[in-house]
Amino acid sequence: MIQKLMRKLWEVESIAFVGFTLLYPIMRIFAPPQKFIGPYVKNGQVVADLGCATGYFAFALADSVGPEGKVYAVDLNKKNIRALEKKVEKGGYRNIESHASSAADLSFIEDSSVDFILANGLL
Repeated sequence: MIQKLMRKLWEVESIAFVGFTLLYPIMRIFAPPQKFIGPYVKNGQVVADLGCATGYFAFALADSVGPEGKVYAVDLNKKNIRALEKKVEKGGYRNIESHASSAADLSFIEDSSVDFILANGLL
């Protein structure tokens, strides 16, 4: 059983994807994302979540900026972005724009247009 699970994990494009998927429910209990971003992000702002993974902070950011604001969710891993896009569609979010890109290439964001950048755990 454990061998099958380990084999399956290694087949996944990113071990971080599996880690985040398993840890999100626990993290939400002990470290709710709103607690960290609440003091910095306000309604109507434009924010960027660099290294967004599957959206742990992106959805809290989207809720904080409201429908007038915008969240750029950026991750290098295309699988993470696909998972995030499914959640965006399912949740009906219209203020999250996702991009599979390096944090070094943010050419899709207009210069001087972002009010807040979150780069949690980004190396």
